Amino acid sequence: MSYMIAGDKIFEYMVAYILRNNGYIAGVPRRKLGGRGTQHQVGVIAIDLNNSPFSLNTVLLVAARGPELTDPDADMQLVRNLKATLLDLEQTLPPRRELIRDLLDNNRGDLFHRIYGGKKLKETLTVNYVGGIFVAGQFSYPAWEYANAHGIYVVHLPETIAGESIINWYQKVSTALCSTLDENGNITLPGLLKKTKKLDDFKNLLTQLKLNHGFELLPEHSHDLFTIFNDLLRTAPFTSFARSLQRTALATINGYPVVLEYNVAYKALLDAALTIYERKIRTIKAVATATTYKPLDVVHMQTHQIEPTADGQVQKFLYRVEKENTPESIHQLAGAVYIPNAVLDKRSFERFRLKMPLKAGLSLVCEFCQEAQPLAQNM
Repeated sequence: MSYMIAGDKIFEYMVAYILRNNGYIAGVPRRKLGGRGTQHQVGVIAIDLNNSPFSLNTVLLVAARGPELTDPDADMQLVRNLKATLLDLEQTLPPRRELIRDLLDNNRGDLFHRIYGGKKLKETLTVNYVGGIFVAGQFSYPAWEYANAHGIYVVHLPETIAGESIINWYQKVSTALCSTLDENGNITLPGLLKKTKKLDDFKNLLTQLKLNHGFELLPEHSHDLFTIFNDLLRTAPFTSFARSLQRTALATINGYPVVLEYNVAYKALLDAALTIYERKIRTIKAVATATTYKPLDVVHMQTHQIEPTADGQVQKFLYRVEKENTPESIHQLAGAVYIPNAVLDKRSFERFRLKMPLKAGLSLVCEFCQEAQPLAQNM
């Protein structure tokens, strides 16, 4: 037996989990967002506090669509709904600036709850709203063009995670949720038992999902279900699933977000970036003038195979690192990058650079080149 939870809802939680592991303060709001004209139910919100001078904090509004059968009309409507939400929220920016305060020693989760936890008629923060549509599988190309024309990014996630299709993970998550309540109606997940103030809410939600297949998930219900989802991923059956999501990075090619999968620990990437930075500092002989441009040191990658994906507009680049002049911590680095065709032209298709942010002010810059094919031997 499994709970009847929409696959796109579980896919939203996967996206929120990935965003959290990419430095964003991400989660599911407990309320609707108040715009100028109406209130909007947004599945996932991510806050980027790493803002530079003359810019505002970025708040990413996420729409998600999993690997269901493609529907061009539904894809276009998804983009239009997100566009309408962005426009309405942008018109609520207050005349006097009210910014998101720096974290300092504050807890990231507490900050998210303070902003998107309590009830509000309208949004009061002065932020830069950005729209992101995360998809798996095929996405309508006209909808993709319409999104880009209005500054909305479309991010393609892999079709398989930890060796299994996303659809299979939907089923496993739904089935595992059934075991979170025992026969007496008590919660069995150790992580949830520590949240004593929320135990009754968790029990009521799980009971409603079990008894009522048509139960409507309100924002506060979806928020609690995301908390349960996070604790579920800490259990043994989902170890490989959680690890794969943690090793799914958001990178940029020419400013456009793409997804990169890697197979080493996150700490190994940090060590490599710091090693490269230290090496760069040691080789500087004189302080360059501010107008002098010096390219960053890069990690060289070889793309040894390019595969099509379910979406014909996206290519999967399989890569491995070149060990020469590469920090030892990432000598085993390999994985895949999912890149829309429109992001690369004929020239950059064979050689392109990718920037993967790791920490505030620290990124790993990778240069990808196609691996030389061995000449065929004459018989």
